[in-house]
Amino acid sequence: MAHGISDDDLTKKEIYDAPDVLDKKLDQLVEWIKASKHFIIFTGAGISTSTGIPDFRSGMDTRLSTGPGVWELRDKGEARSKKATVTSSTKAIPSVAHMAIVELARQGIIKFVISQNTDGLHLRSGIKSSMLAELHGNSNLEYCQKCGIKYLRDYRTRTAGKVHDHNTGRICTNSKCNGSLLDSIINFGESLPNQELTAGFEHANKADLCLVLGSSLRVTPAANIPEEVAIKGQKLVIGNLQLTPMASIAKLNIHAMCDEIMNGIMNKLNIPIPNWELHRRIRIVIQSNQITMTGLDLDQEHIPYSLFTQVNVSLRSGTSEVYKSKPLKEPISHKIDLTSIKKPSSIQYDLYAEIHFQGHYNEPIYTLKLPFVDQQQDIHLFYDPKTRIWRQE
Repeated sequence: MAHGISDDDLTKKEIYDAPDVLDKKLDQLVEWIKASKHFIIFTGAGISTSTGIPDFRSGMDTRLSTGPGVWELRDKGEARSKKATVTSSTKAIPSVAHMAIVELARQGIIKFVISQNTDGLHLRSGIKSSMLAELHGNSNLEYCQKCGIKYLRDYRTRTAGKVHDHNTGRICTNSKCNGSLLDSIINFGESLPNQELTAGFEHANKADLCLVLGSSLRVTPAANIPEEVAIKGQKLVIGNLQLTPMASIAKLNIHAMCDEIMNGIMNKLNIPIPNWELHRRIRIVIQSNQITMTGLDLDQEHIPYSLFTQVNVSLRSGTSEVYKSKPLKEPISHKIDLTSIKKPSSIQYDLYAEIHFQGHYNEPIYTLKLPFVDQQQDIHLFYDPKTRIWRQE
């Protein structure tokens, strides 16, 4: 069951390694990474503070741009300063550290990522869902309590104000089930998901190197995973601004921002950190004049992903529009009876879909040209929030 240890001064005092000390520590860590056979990452709230998402335990005198932790403000009866740089998890852009992890995983250097965070940024950064265990859930993920099917959403699944009522009010789309959907966030005192916890310990048992990023390591049973690496006599490295209860069993304690640690590692490995793009996978099925459009997880196609607010389907000849559907909401499914549309046979007509997204990053409408022939295809759209331009692969 998830539970915490009472805060004390260890959780609040921030320590910053001097530049030369940090450089030597990173040299050592990079040597271990190069020699590692099974390198895993364990992340906490500290990896997301640079994205604008506050952590929980940072003290009132923290240097973090997000300001003191949520629990610290609560305990002190203080409000967050208006000068703090804070954003919602749905609008946050994955950090340098997130993207460094994506690239190391892509190259096979990192074997698995275990996270205590519910912000969904690891998945949004592009890490494969099959390489990730989100121990405390994901605010964008819900599941059916009857059949276990998972559903990703491009919005928060938890109903506002209902912390202990996990029922989201939505129903499983499996017609043979129709079970109630529950949000996946784990509250204190609740059991962690068995699949994620098991995967975390399995990789801890294989690991010869575990790097902790931005976790106080004070919440169990999650914290028992990196501890297992140290107990086995393998290398535990902790990157955190505060001392943790596991400082004495770690081979190395690095006191720096998560972005600074990962940027240093990547520079020493001579591996560029990719820029982040919003990546969307959409499956389009055209059969008997019926168009079905479904968002999917990037890695596991059995996990649907609600991406759209609506889709408009239209038939055009040049700039002339001869048919346009009513706005369709997910799940997108529309039967177009082309024979009922009067058109000269000598004129070329094209079929289009205007896709409207949730807009957390100000994504514009994307217009997609569709074939008339029956087929199934997956398209991959990439969006750069800086240029506000989509590209398709």
